[in-house]
Amino acid sequence: MLVESTIETADVSLAAPPVAKSPLVAGLRSGWFLGKLVLTGLLITYLVGWVQDFQRVRRLEAEPTPPPKITTKQEAWQRIYNHPVRQSVGTLPRRTSSAI
Repeated sequence: MLVESTIETADVSLAAPPVAKSPLVAGLRSGWFLGKLVLTGLLITYLVGWVQDFQRVRRLEAEPTPPPKITTKQEAWQRIYNHPVRQSVGTLPRRTSSAI
């Protein structure tokens, strides 16, 4: 059996189909309309989002950077060793270790 004889031929033309009342043609036409409607909705959603992004970017302004704070060695030393928690730790009684 040849492959060519098992494949049914399909007529492709730009003219109206010969049987316009068949359920297959009616189903294709309603699906085509719903497809166009969905694609149109997606396109409108995309364009609205694009416009909103453009407006958001146009409103952006650069924030000035705060001036850098330079910590000297003396300030760092005072922060570490004059911290109130460190001073209170020195007043706690020391725990003696006992050998078991």
